[in-house]
Amino acid sequence: MYKKVFLLVVTLCVAFSASAQKQYVAEKLDKCDPYMTLQGGYGYLAKSSAKADVWWAEGVYKPMKDTPVATREGRKIKLTTAKNEYESFIVVVNPKDTLRSVKVSVKGLPKGVEAKVRKVEYVTVRTPSDSFGYAGQWPDPLPLYDVAEDLPGGENTSFWITIKTPATRRSGTCRGRVVLSGEGWKVRIPLRVKVRPFALPATPSVSSGYGLWFDHVINYENLKTLAQQKESFYKYLDAFRDYKISPYNPFWYAPIVTTIKDDGTVDLDFTEFNKVAEKYFGEGGFNSFVLNVQGLGSVNANFSTRGQFGGYEFGTPEYESLMADYLAKLQDGLQKAGVLDKCYIYWGDEPLEGAYPYIREVHTFMKKYAPRIRTFMTEQVTWLEKPASFDVGDVTDISCVSWNCFDNHPKVLDYCGPGQEVWSYLCCATKYPYFTNFIDHNGIDLRLWLWASYMYGLKGILIWSATCWNSACAMPEGQLMNVWETPDCYGIGRSGGPEFYACGDGIMFYPNNRHPNDDKTTAFTGEPIPSIRMEINRDGIEDYEYLKMLEELIPRMSEPDAAAARDLLVLPESVFMDDDADHPEKYYIQDPQFLLERRSQIATLIEKYL
Repeated sequence: MYKKVFLLVVTLCVAFSASAQKQYVAEKLDKCDPYMTLQGGYGYLAKSSAKADVWWAEGVYKPMKDTPVATREGRKIKLTTAKNEYESFIVVVNPKDTLRSVKVSVKGLPKGVEAKVRKVEYVTVRTPSDSFGYAGQWPDPLPLYDVAEDLPGGENTSFWITIKTPATRRSGTCRGRVVLSGEGWKVRIPLRVKVRPFALPATPSVSSGYGLWFDHVINYENLKTLAQQKESFYKYLDAFRDYKISPYNPFWYAPIVTTIKDDGTVDLDFTEFNKVAEKYFGEGGFNSFVLNVQGLGSVNANFSTRGQFGGYEFGTPEYESLMADYLAKLQDGLQKAGVLDKCYIYWGDEPLEGAYPYIREVHTFMKKYAPRIRTFMTEQVTWLEKPASFDVGDVTDISCVSWNCFDNHPKVLDYCGPGQEVWSYLCCATKYPYFTNFIDHNGIDLRLWLWASYMYGLKGILIWSATCWNSACAMPEGQLMNVWETPDCYGIGRSGGPEFYACGDGIMFYPNNRHPNDDKTTAFTGEPIPSIRMEINRDGIEDYEYLKMLEELIPRMSEPDAAAARDLLVLPESVFMDDDADHPEKYYIQDPQFLLERRSQIATLIEKYL
């Protein structure tokens, strides 16, 4: 079992000098506090004038409309980043009265260093996701800000600005400025970006599976023609790649075409599939995807359906003969496409007890005829209470567990043998005190998820959908839920009616069509609109890379530095109480400065041993 003896070791390394370090302790809060009240607020005041206060903060917070203006001075925006990393910050304008025609831009950065300016917009949480959240206006959508708008007086208007440093950029400090201007008003804030002398890998180390429910995109964005659909779909693939996550199915418009021939064999056409595989996989691309294997049937929390292929049922000699040919050709084609090691079959979801015998049958069958295609299963059952009859670990390559069912973390070691992986997922069931993907929780949640995933040896993360915009069970027939107004997720409850799940669950991007029930004709094919949670999730994925790089350097370190590195790779119990099944409480740090400081210490050690 992981032992948590976690006092920060002081070494001779400059990052761990004798200067006093702030001692972070996780506060056990009853309610979410995006204002960081116990920390004395957050952010840095850049400019105060008779017309407006302008302040900034690191991109780890959720800036509310009424967050107090920062009081700590910060006349320069200072960032530190690795190469091939995205680093974000927030610029907040609090006008005394309305500011007219305000533009925001980033100027002066060296060629190749990219900057995107997005406006922080707000959605209404009417029903809190859990006891930790609360109703009100919460920041989440991040549309591009490329026009001039009026900013209302007496409240915050925030801009989320992301800097991308290329892998080829030399180390050192890049200089630029953020310029805000309106009628009779202009503010320039110096921007300094320190680029560290190492690059994050082009392809993420942590695998991921995020649902892209493209039928929702088609319906909301009025994509009537195939050309419109493809244009939008591949923009989503580009967005997923930029956010360093992999969609379930990047081959929506390029499937493997399967033909069952009269002679009892199968023909597979990979022509279109191969084109997408070449573009989106490999260096700098996706690292995983769900492979649609026909004929397996399905399992979930309610029922199981035995597979059929070519008119033959699973278990018959005819089925086995046909599937053997199909699976052999499928595995061979995936190998030639260069994506065999990136696929997995996700053919069932959160099965209950009655489905496990059939899961074993299917996975054993797959291992017999396509042993290199990875088997995968999400599990709802709590591992701590899981009886032996539920255990399919010997025939399951990837076992993916909801974090709230993950109390017995040492069980991971049983599933981390050669060729086996454990992933985790967040969903509506993962409520307080666990970290979540909810809108009405602090931004640190999705970042802590990745730190914890690394700490426990997990190799992947999963969120069931990024574009589930319409909970149809909660809407009148023919009406679409407007997630710009009500970003809620509903499911069908035991009574047969709609059951509220959470705010933002399944919604990591927003539709370009803000009025889907009024505008049924305009085809929206613009860039996908991400959320704050999507941005912070990417930061967590990049933190995972820092941790991996530090781990790999330990054999080259002096013993004091190696001891410090090993401590940095595990979150201390004072800020992260999660893995003791007998402990009556669970709690996590809410102050993101803890992670920022820790990441800085990690980066300094990495630099020392390059």
